[in-house]
Amino acid sequence: MLFLGVLFSVTLFLFFFWLFPLFFHGIPWQPTDMKRVRRMLEMSDLKPGEVLYDLGCGDGRILVCAAREYRAQAVGVELNPWLYLLAILRVFFSGHASRVRVIFGNLHTVPLYEADVVTIFLFSHVNELLQEKFRRELKEGARIVSYVWKLPSWVPAVFDSEYNLYLYVKGK
Repeated sequence: MLFLGVLFSVTLFLFFFWLFPLFFHGIPWQPTDMKRVRRMLEMSDLKPGEVLYDLGCGDGRILVCAAREYRAQAVGVELNPWLYLLAILRVFFSGHASRVRVIFGNLHTVPLYEADVVTIFLFSHVNELLQEKFRRELKEGARIVSYVWKLPSWVPAVFDSEYNLYLYVKGK
């Protein structure tokens, strides 16, 4: 009986530990399929040595793909502790940890000044909140690729209707 009580307590604790950040800052995780990941990176025209930021990086698949296939530096930001740990493990086991960094934190507070490319798969209201941050912090010519949701006051440079991807370029 004691074992069941401990098991229940641990399960309850882990459940709330996992969901707690989502109630206040996050969105549910929906992994992006690898076809779209590759198309996002292709659309961004990511070059070796450039810096990619993935805001809400989930399990880190975009980060690892950018490092492995484009030889880019990649930085992921994740608020969900389980996804953060999953991303750290994916990066570690990918063999590309020297080019990838995962930050446990809120995407609204992480500076983006060094970003050449930003990838996002967030809800519309979050994209709307990020627009001013992008204007303020991204350098001219930085590219943003958004899956599904537009940046409401920006005009996309390219729209891929097959994959529902929007490419924005700061200053254009």
